[in-house]
Amino acid sequence: MGETGEPANGGSAPPRRPGTRSTVPEPAATPGALPRTDVLVATYESGATLERALASARRFLPVHRLIVVDRHSRDATREIARRAGAELHEEDLGLGAARNRALELADTDPVLFLDSDVEIVSPEFYSRALREYARPGTAAVVGMSVGHRYRYGLPLGLTVIGRNWSLAARIPDDAQGRETYYLQRAARAQGRVVRYVPDAMRHAGTFRGAPHWPEFQGAAIRRSSGWSPRELAYAAMVVLLMHMNSRKAGNVLYSPVFFLRLMRGFLAPARWGRLDRAGL
Repeated sequence: MGETGEPANGGSAPPRRPGTRSTVPEPAATPGALPRTDVLVATYESGATLERALASARRFLPVHRLIVVDRHSRDATREIARRAGAELHEEDLGLGAARNRALELADTDPVLFLDSDVEIVSPEFYSRALREYARPGTAAVVGMSVGHRYRYGLPLGLTVIGRNWSLAARIPDDAQGRETYYLQRAARAQGRVVRYVPDAMRHAGTFRGAPHWPEFQGAAIRRSSGWSPRELAYAAMVVLLMHMNSRKAGNVLYSPVFFLRLMRGFLAPARWGRLDRAGL
């Protein structure tokens, strides 16, 4: 297991807003069983991948509540969520609002974030993640994609993280991307680290094929951190490691082009920042 420096802390959380409870009966807890966790999923037009994501959560996690916060999807997303016994809620402001709404609704601490295009494949992920989370100075534990060698950042694709701590980090509701910047900033300030569990999941990467994904990311970086040389250097590193994880020479060679396009979005956030995941 490896680690990289980043964020955490407690703080009181706002009261949970009322929501509709799942009608799917939960199995009785057994002595010595792993503690149940609320699974938090943000969705938009996720019908192609959501069923596999939620089924994998039911299969490999001791789910307490399955909480889906949707951006008014027009496909089968909402029906799939209901079929899986999830509590279904809506947001109108951005990905930050979806993250915050799910955290406010949650009962457990820690919680588990699961992206709608992620499929958990490791039966041992959750037990290993809890062991790592219990280590002193841990901000979060990230499940890595199968075969990925290079570890970086604090993605929320498959992540065990503190509920109260995440709310205290104050992700803006209108954050459309790079919402994890606020969690990483909190972790750095507190000297906490992110830990990783390898070979835990498969990630379909739904939005990465969108034509303006690099510009969208660049605008999100500018909106979150402003003119920050540190964040630009970090973005360049992430782009390279992301492509190295693919083990495809063409992707690695494309890294400078991807970063230049990211810079186009960074330098013109008023244009590219108007996009959100509903417009990609």
